[in-house]
Amino acid sequence: MQKELEKFSKFAPSFKLPPPAFVELSGEFISYRRKKELTCSFYIEPRFSNPMGVFQGGFLAAAFDNTFGPLCYLAAGKPTTTLELSVSYIRMIKENQRIRVTARVVARGNQHIYLEAEAFDEEEKLVAKSTTQVLILKFPGEQS
Repeated sequence: MQKELEKFSKFAPSFKLPPPAFVELSGEFISYRRKKELTCSFYIEPRFSNPMGVFQGGFLAAAFDNTFGPLCYLAAGKPTTTLELSVSYIRMIKENQRIRVTARVVARGNQHIYLEAEAFDEEEKLVAKSTTQVLILKFPGEQS
């Protein structure tokens, strides 16, 4: 996976791997099926909690986005940008544990990729689902 991601540094010298948001959420790459599926885990720190002491929904959306993003780069072979991101919250997530997010490519066209993902807590309970649609971008100087 790392070798596939390194080619982007030629076109974007400031390309940061892993992205700062991934690092901030203590993200870890767990497994990768080439151009099909990526699993990451994220640590639920108390500083990311809402007033009720559970993981705040926006940070859970960021965990999904931080899993979709690398998978999109790998599936498209070039940069992408999110057009929409939807999250369905199923149950609260307690602090001080890791969640596992698995994202899958559902369909890929010439300009778009559609993906879905699920997040599970340490007890293997489904905590949320997400879908996204991304636009495949062109490298600088690439022909239409």
